[in-house]
Parts: sequence; C-alpha cells; structure tokens
Amino acid sequence: MTLKPIRWWGVAGLLLALMAGVALYQQRAQETAAPEVGATTDPVALALAAGKPAVIEFGANACVSCREMKPVLAALAQSHGDRITVADVDILKQRDFIGRYQIRLMPTQVFFDAQGRETGRNMGKISAEDILARLGVPLTP
Repeated sequence: MTLKPIRWWGVAGLLLALMAGVALYQQRAQETAAPEVGATTDPVALALAAGKPAVIEFGANACVSCREMKPVLAALAQSHGDRITVADVDILKQRDFIGRYQIRLMPTQVFFDAQGRETGRNMGKISAEDILARLGVPLTP
C-alpha cells in the first residue's frame, strides 16, 4: 500500500516537469521567432549588404578544419575589413543554409563580388592569400 502514493507523486512530478518544459520551449520560441522590425538574422544577407567583396564560410564548430579556418578568417577581417566582408555560418545551427547554398563539404567558402553575385567556391581549407586573390583584393592593405 505504500507504493501507491509514491507512484502518484512520481506521476505528478513528471507532469509538472513536462509542463515546465513546454513553457520554456514556448518562451524560447517566442524569443527567437520575433526579431526586431527591420533586423535580419541572416548572416549572408548582412555580409552582402555591406556592398564589398565577401567570403562566407559555411562550416561548424564540430569540424576540425572549420576551427582551423577561424583564425585565418579573423585575421582577414581585421587586416582587410575595410575592403572585404568576412562571415561565418554554422550550418549545424542554421541548417537551412545547407540546401540554400548547396553545401556538400565543411568548410566551404563562397566568394561574392561587391554586387552580391557568387564568383566562386572553395571546399576545404584555404590560405588568406588565396582568399584575397579569389576576391580580387591586393595582399597589402
């Protein structure tokens, strides 16, 4: 007879946990689903809106080669940020970019001209010098 009340308490606890989980899920969905008016969360659109040649890397933090590219991209952004735009898209967090940009391998760098037209791609690691050459930007700032 002592087991019956324990079972009810367990069921009640599970129901409370489920209700709390649903409430947290709804709250998080509302926070992410409603960006500010006029704001965009699309990193590609933001990069192309700058009106400069751009390199956008599609990869993920789980990918070793992608992590190795991060310092290269950061150095490019710092040294040539006035002439080019550098963006990084984590395709494991933003999966819709995989199909939209036909990503087949991580990392993939997609190059765009100042008008936002794709000019080329590279799959795998690439040097800063090769990125600048693909964008048509001189090595020295």
